[in-house]
Amino acid sequence: MDIYYDSGTKVKVSFIDEQTLVGVVDHWTSASDSDDGVQELTVKPIEGNLKGQLVNFNENEVNMIEVIE
Repeated sequence: MDIYYDSGTKVKVSFIDEQTLVGVVDHWTSASDSDDGVQELTVKPIEGNLKGQLVNFNENEVNMIEVIE
């Protein structure tokens, strides 16, 4: 799954464990630059308990990502 999104893009991430996260993309890490050899995305949530913190996850943890307005 390609999880590349430009910094500043507002997204809703649905994870394989059925949790969701709404936030703004901080940065993307390519598989070749990742320690685990998979793409990673860092998002800053705009709601919920993690609001304002940076949350990093990899492509294997994601079910779907939607761009939202």
